[in-house]
Amino acid sequence: MLDAVSTGLHPSAVVGQLAGKYGISERCLWSDWQRRSKWVPLLLSLEKYGEFVEIVGQRLNAVQKAAWSIYLKASNDNARVGALRTVLDALEIHSGIVQTEGVLERLDRLEEMAQKERRVKN
Repeated sequence: MLDAVSTGLHPSAVVGQLAGKYGISERCLWSDWQRRSKWVPLLLSLEKYGEFVEIVGQRLNAVQKAAWSIYLKASNDNARVGALRTVLDALEIHSGIVQTEGVLERLDRLEEMAQKERRVKN
């Protein structure tokens, strides 16, 4: 709805089209539209999150590389254990990011499918 309205379409026209397309009541769509001040910032923050994920991924790789280097070169067992803990922590953070990216990718696919359906109907 936000995309359609941002192109200049009137919200009432968009609500009518979306209600028919997805089988949702117009009342529900109007309710969501009136609460857009809550969900629009979340959508915009997802874009910022994507950039943040790239930066964090690069830094995690650098940290892991350094930790493995310390592990391989250290003569002290405490240093080796600390390096392995750092690697494990980095892997845990990385796995959380990968899981979150999976959700974002699904959202992107849903958006692409909706756009394809719009093109077919037009």
